[in-house]
Amino acid sequence: MIVVSITVQGQDTWYGEIALYGGGGTNDIFRFNELVGAGSYTGTGMWTGGVDLSRIITDHFSIETGIGYSHQYYYSSPAPGIPGDDRPGNFGMISLPVTARIDFLKILFADAGILAGLQTGSSQADDMTGLGLTAGVGAQYRFKSDILIRLRVYGNQYALLHFAPENYPQTLYNSGITLGIGYRFIHLGDCNCPERNAPRKRFY
Repeated sequence: MIVVSITVQGQDTWYGEIALYGGGGTNDIFRFNELVGAGSYTGTGMWTGGVDLSRIITDHFSIETGIGYSHQYYYSSPAPGIPGDDRPGNFGMISLPVTARIDFLKILFADAGILAGLQTGSSQADDMTGLGLTAGVGAQYRFKSDILIRLRVYGNQYALLHFAPENYPQTLYNSGITLGIGYRFIHLGDCNCPERNAPRKRFY
């Protein structure tokens, strides 16, 4: 029994999924405690794309990470009573999420976790580089070929914790939908399996 236990611990074989996605949605730049008499920012939409990587722990639980990019559009308005025109602007956000995912009812899933965001480009609002939260729900269907399609509705709250602190920090919220296509793979460790028993589908 001791020999069997050691052999199991030595195996590094695991299943995972990799998927490319793209989509879009709405955005909002705001303060949790808005300042009286301050200018305002109005989001006018965003688009996003990226890659997700999942490590499957059990039939119903996975750990996910990846990298994504979203491009944000907005316009700023002067404070009430101050003359001036609305000014359009845009900037990018690189996101690095780490989430836990639960699968249920065969094709449905829900996920939530933390989100590190890095702003690219300048904006008239605060720099949104910092830590935030992400959560989503969706549906995924996997074909017999192990190719999968995924639809996800999500919300990202950026910059709950700013890397460059502000006295009255602004934050960025995104909500949207993405469509992804990917593949479920198996990563083989040193299992010392006979060749006839080794899984055929590999990913290194």
